[in-house]
Parts: sequence; structure tokens; C-alpha cells
Amino acid sequence: YHRQILLDLPLGVCTIDRLRTVTIWNLAMEVMTGVPARDAIGVSLHRLPAPWGHLLAGFASASDEHIHHLEVTHQGKSRWFNLHKAAIPAPLPVDHPVEEARTSQVILMEDLTDLETLEAELAHSERLASIGRLAAGVAHEIGNPVTGIASLAQNLRHEDDQELVRESIEEILKQTQRITTIVKTLMNFSRGGGIGGDIQDFSIRDVADEAIRLVKLTRHGRQVQCENLCQSDLNITADRQGISQILVNILTNACDASPPGSRVELHAREIDDQVRIEVQDQGEGIEEQDLSYIFEPFFTTKAPGDGTGLGLAIAYKIVSDHQGAISIDSEKGRGTRVIIELPKTGLNAITAETS
Repeated sequence: YHRQILLDLPLGVCTIDRLRTVTIWNLAMEVMTGVPARDAIGVSLHRLPAPWGHLLAGFASASDEHIHHLEVTHQGKSRWFNLHKAAIPAPLPVDHPVEEARTSQVILMEDLTDLETLEAELAHSERLASIGRLAAGVAHEIGNPVTGIASLAQNLRHEDDQELVRESIEEILKQTQRITTIVKTLMNFSRGGGIGGDIQDFSIRDVADEAIRLVKLTRHGRQVQCENLCQSDLNITADRQGISQILVNILTNACDASPPGSRVELHAREIDDQVRIEVQDQGEGIEEQDLSYIFEPFFTTKAPGDGTGLGLAIAYKIVSDHQGAISIDSEKGRGTRVIIELPKTGLNAITAETS
């Protein structure tokens, strides 16, 4: 009866004896791995086809009982899993050497790939919604240098002074670079990207500068002074686009909540092996009863049409994927501080490659 329950579970189930030989390999495990039960049962765990043998044997020997958000590359495609295991002590003779004692195990495997795909699509949709809210600011920011370039070009037609010609050309190049920077920042922020993001080493201060440039395109962003006080030599290995999206979402909220002429500060510093990022505003703060729901999808205190209610929910998901933590310190009437803590060396995901 109990064996049949394990076989029928929608989670992948693999049981092994104390010699690491597979004794149960249920239907869900067959579907997830593509390995039929007849080719798995009775086989030593490490002899299973790649990448599953190496992956499961390593997990069976590891001290961790749970691994979350495990990335596995199989047949050229990335998939995501949660792994869990439980030990089943095996009775041994009294005179059996303790150091040789091994236990049977039950390993559960949960496929998260469909969920990851939906969450990636949701995050992309939220980024595009943010771009829509930036549209008016983009027109303004690009319109100003375009007007300047047109004016300088007209003056050059009648200018004979070579020094003034050189200065005008340098100014045109400067304004062109300004437009290029705006467009590049928008393109980097809005691109779809893959599930799990593009993990790379980058400067937190540089990403903060990009986020501030984007937020400055909004009406409230232009009315508030955003200060980048991040440690200048602080790098992190993480999903750059994901971290950018977090900062844009949080800075946008901070600017929306702040009165014109006030200041929003963005700090980042290294504490042990963690990167601590803080965004502090001078707004009215958050009602105590709202703090419990602040990271829930579609929860917002903004007026209808002013937000999707997804910004903080997506920020929470991205931080969690980085094995980090996000919290909010706020009281009505004294502003809000958002605190993000991330591992400096980035994701601890395990990627298994097929042979």
C-alpha cells in the first residue's frame, strides 16, 4: 500500500538501499528524467544516464537534505528542480563497524520549470509595463539633445571659426552619446532574457546609476533627488538584469512616495560575504496593517492605473532566487527603508551538464 502511494505521487520518487542501488523509480521520475523504471531499478545510482546519475548520487552523499531552485541542463535546455531527501536507518548487527553503516534514502524531485517560465514571463511583462510608464520621460530626455543637435548643426552651416566648429562637433557627439546611453539603458532593462537570467560579475554602483537614470524618466523621479551612495569598488556575481529590475522597482516606489524636492538615498556596502543594499526615502511611510501584504502580487497602495502591484512581489522572487533576503522598515510619517541582502558570490545553483 505504502509502495503504491510512492509510485503514484506526482513528485518524482527515487528510493535507494544502503548500497546506493535504486529500489523505487516512480512514473513521475520517468517523465522528468526520460529514464524508464526498468533501466533504473537495480542500478547503482551513479550509473544512471547523465546528468541524473551524477546529480542524484551527489545529492545522496551531500549533507544538505534540501536543494532549492536547482538548474539542470538536459538535452540543451535548462530545467529547474527542488530536491529533498530523507534517511531510512537500516538495522545492522551489533558488531557491525559504525563507520561502515549506511542508510537507505528516499529522494523526492519536484519540477519547477513551468513555474519558472511563467514567473520569467511575468517579470518581463512588468518590465514592459514600467517602460510604458517611462514613455513620456523618454520623449523628453531624447527630445532635448535632439533639439540641441539640430540647433548646432544649423549654426555649423554658417560658421567659419574652426575653434567654434570643433566645439560644436564635440557638443553634438556629447548629445549623441547621451541619447545612446538612454536607449541602451532602456533596451537592457526591457529585453526578455532567459529564465534564471545572465549571471555575471558587475559593479553595484554602475547598475544603481542605470536604475537612477531610468527612474529619472518618470514624473515623480524628476521631482526627487536620487543619490547613489553605493561603495564604488563593490562588485557582485548575480543576475544583472534581475538586480537592475529590483532597484528600478524600489526606486520608483520611493520616488512616488516622496514629496517634490526631497531626497532618496541608495546605499550598498559589503558585510562579511554579503552585499547589503538600502534604499531610504523621505515619504510618509507605510501603514502598519499594509506591511504584512507588501510583497503579495497585485497588492498596491497607489491609485488605480499608477502601478501593477507586481514590483515588490517580483523583487522578492528575484532576491529569493539569489538566496538573499529583502525586508522593509517603515513607520507612518517617517519614511521607508528597503533592505536587500545578497550573497556576494551570487547564486549557489548547481548546473548539471549532459554528456
